[in-house]
Amino acid sequence: MNTIITIARKEFQLALRSVTTYIVFVLFLVATGLYFSSTVFKVGLAELRGVFGIMHVIMLFYIPAITMGLISRERSNGTLELLSTLPIRLGGIVWGKFLGAVMLLKTVLFFTLVYLGLISWFGYGIDYGAVFCGYFGLILAGSAYISIGIFASSISANQVLSFIIALAISSAFYLIRFIADFMPFRLIRFVEYFGFDYHLQNFLRGVIDSRDILFFAAVMVIFNLLAELNLQSHNMMQER
Repeated sequence: MNTIITIARKEFQLALRSVTTYIVFVLFLVATGLYFSSTVFKVGLAELRGVFGIMHVIMLFYIPAITMGLISRERSNGTLELLSTLPIRLGGIVWGKFLGAVMLLKTVLFFTLVYLGLISWFGYGIDYGAVFCGYFGLILAGSAYISIGIFASSISANQVLSFIIALAISSAFYLIRFIADFMPFRLIRFVEYFGFDYHLQNFLRGVIDSRDILFFAAVMVIFNLLAELNLQSHNMMQER
């Protein structure tokens, strides 16, 4: 566990020294800020549900951007082979990088609390419980997207290709809610269950359902395991 925390802290500190991280942060905050200023004040509602919805869409691009180099960069620099020779389990490397990226996600979401401050200042009847659930749901969904991004990063040494793969898989999970509308009625409930938006909507309504938490947790575990298996197969090929 100490190894995972050490890797997570190192990844987080490295990311904070990168200009790319701040560019991605600014783009995320500008996009959500523009939506907030153009909708919340006009509508006059003291709630952030619409802002949370647009944050979810932006995550499709934001998460692949912060995860594309996590393993791809190590592989292209040749440091992945060095890490593999150390007494560290590959699973520890994957989960350490996962936790480091989750810390980045929480950091950018922390800055969006300024929106909550503004509606608290100007609005009335704010449902703070729903706001808490919304942030909790975004962290869970974002963490699941991070696992997908790490898996994509473990496939190739090319960061751009890793970004595209992560974006494609993440978009598929997001678009399931639209695809389900074209399915036979008896299949709609089954298909939409695999959509991230289907599970996130409960959180945005202020409802915490253990089934939604388990779904996102399962996605995290599955894609992190796939990333670990990918690294193991890569090492086996190197040894041959």
